[in-house]
Amino acid sequence: MFNDRFAQLMARQLSGGASEEELQELSGFLSENPQAQYFYEVFAEYWSVEPSETKDDIQEEIHFQQIIAIAEKQTPEEEAVPMEEEPREYQPRFFSFKKLLIAATFIGIIATGYFLFPCGSKAAASLPEMPLNEVVARGGVRTKLLLPDGSKVWLNSESRLEYKTNFNDSIREVVLEGEAFFEVVKDKKRPFIVHTSDIDIRVLGTAFNVKSYPKESSIEATLIHGMIEVTNKKEPTAPKIIMRPHDKLVFNKDTDTEEKQPGDTHHSAAVHRTISITPLPRNIADTAIVETSWVYNKLVFDGESFREIALKMERWYDVHIIFRNEKIANVPIHVTFKDETIQEALRALQLIEPFTYKINGNEIEILKR
Repeated sequence: MFNDRFAQLMARQLSGGASEEELQELSGFLSENPQAQYFYEVFAEYWSVEPSETKDDIQEEIHFQQIIAIAEKQTPEEEAVPMEEEPREYQPRFFSFKKLLIAATFIGIIATGYFLFPCGSKAAASLPEMPLNEVVARGGVRTKLLLPDGSKVWLNSESRLEYKTNFNDSIREVVLEGEAFFEVVKDKKRPFIVHTSDIDIRVLGTAFNVKSYPKESSIEATLIHGMIEVTNKKEPTAPKIIMRPHDKLVFNKDTDTEEKQPGDTHHSAAVHRTISITPLPRNIADTAIVETSWVYNKLVFDGESFREIALKMERWYDVHIIFRNEKIANVPIHVTFKDETIQEALRALQLIEPFTYKINGNEIEILKR
């Protein structure tokens, strides 16, 4: 049974004993069976974690710090062109045949059970017959996935990522609705493109954040390291924008609505103003950047109005917030949340601006003092 073969290939790859042919076979299986990627990622991460580092938050922080470390080593000359992938330090680990056998058996049991009894999702059950693979993070949930090429994606609440079943062909393409942090595997022969409603982002290998929620008036892209190219889909012939590390791009969807009239010589300038580039502060640690704080499971607000942060809190906690007082809605907020419940977050906000609130199910009313 091929499920048994998948377990064998995965166990050999994790133990470092797989041949080049076996690695190619495993890669092909994952490409043709996107539903198997979840198990591959779970076991791969479990296998690589030392006993003292089993907590998810520790692993995520270590992983993100490794990304930042690469960014800090780049020089302006290196940023000008796509870099070859830096060699990673390899720490040899020793596995016994007994451990390998146990891993193979355990993986085989779980994988077989998964393929014989797939998840209850109708989308997952019919996935092999669909032209697109879809991953959804509902409200109050954040998830992480591994793409067929090895690229990693962190998906924020109320977000959706789609990619074709032939993802590993000449061009790697995904469609994003919502917010995601990407760590893209370098492959000069196969560019990686992120499609949003209004802009396309083309990369070779880098780490960056994209926020493109349908209900928000702007799209944001924040580059941590590497280099990305941004295209305005409504003006495909306009010059492409090149982003460099610690750049933040904001595309204003609302200002790109007027139609071009005959003899309108100012239209191109108006379109160009829909996109702005802002350098992020250099005097703070990359791990403290507001735009990517959610990857650390943190909500960071730095001067946004209560109404603005309420939209993010709604997605984060899967609630609906209603303001009954405009004065409170416009109060600027400077606060960071990590493990707080919605009630704890509201009590913390009351220390900034006194107000009362009522909770009815997942609906929260913000009232005057």
